[in-house]
Amino acid sequence: MKILSQKREGNKVFLEIEEDYAAFQKSYEQAMAEAGKEIRIAGFRPGKAPRRILAGALNLEAVQQRAAQALIAGLYPAIIDECKLEPVDYPNVEITQQEKGKPFIFKLNVEVYPEVKLGKYQGLKLEKKPGAVAESDVLAALGRLQDRLAAAGPDGKKELLPLDDDFAKKVSRYGTLAELKAELQRAMAGEKAAEAEADLRNQAIAAAGAGARVDIPPALAEREIDIMLDELKTSLAQSGLTLEQYLQGAKKEAGALRDELRQPAEIRVKGKLVLKAVAAAEKIEVTEADMSEEIKNMAAAYGEESAAAERQLNETGRAYIRDYLLRKKSLDWLIGHASVKAAKKEEVRP
Repeated sequence: MKILSQKREGNKVFLEIEEDYAAFQKSYEQAMAEAGKEIRIAGFRPGKAPRRILAGALNLEAVQQRAAQALIAGLYPAIIDECKLEPVDYPNVEITQQEKGKPFIFKLNVEVYPEVKLGKYQGLKLEKKPGAVAESDVLAALGRLQDRLAAAGPDGKKELLPLDDDFAKKVSRYGTLAELKAELQRAMAGEKAAEAEADLRNQAIAAAGAGARVDIPPALAEREIDIMLDELKTSLAQSGLTLEQYLQGAKKEAGALRDELRQPAEIRVKGKLVLKAVAAAEKIEVTEADMSEEIKNMAAAYGEESAAAERQLNETGRAYIRDYLLRKKSLDWLIGHASVKAAKKEEVRP
């Protein structure tokens, strides 16, 4: 195989490739054999008809097309590797020479990951929400529990249960109100810490992306919309709803929902691309130890053996995990090299 030409225009790479006629001839023979097994010819078992009779019964042009497609598909991984491409969509192919005894030549263009021009990403100024839980927060949570268990009195007004040990026993596994309050404090503190961390990470991505320039390929945006729809389906399923029921209730078409998701999808894609670019700039890598640890954690979450989970993972699954870990390590690097100050309570964004 020879790469005759290669050029890039924006997010598209254009290639012209040549392969020996012998390689096409081999692919053609295989295509003939496969087609022979699929067609029924009177007097012969499938695949056993003589070549002359088989050739007369088949559409040889269709067989040639099949051979060409199989040859190109077989060459594609090597083309991607040799040209160091990262495709985001399927390629477009045009065969320019397919004649007996002459090299097989075809053109290929494919959309690839865009080039990201990073802005400022070191020393970002970030604010972290406070994670402390005030006594008033705990009392408010208890008040909501009271309200939920309130009964209507003779005058129609709500009668609240008193906040005492009996109340704690009624609404929880704890025997005293003090124990219930302590558990609420711990749970709410955990939630606030998780929210603060998520907010900090979102800030870091937004700040690093603010000065970055990148042209989002439509294929990546469409793929992200698909991911967001899957997330929505999972969320709806927890409430016993399907996406179709949601659309019907919202009086919305599926196409309109995709249009609504396009802008947030492009923002998410930009964030992912910026993290990928930061990883490249700072030479951040995912090691095999990182992969094994993540697979182990994933297996544990599903109650599976880590060794079995690793064996079952195909290359696509491993690539997905590797990309996720690379973004995570890149984001950790951004936060680790940022100036993070605690936000004052009144400054906290809703």
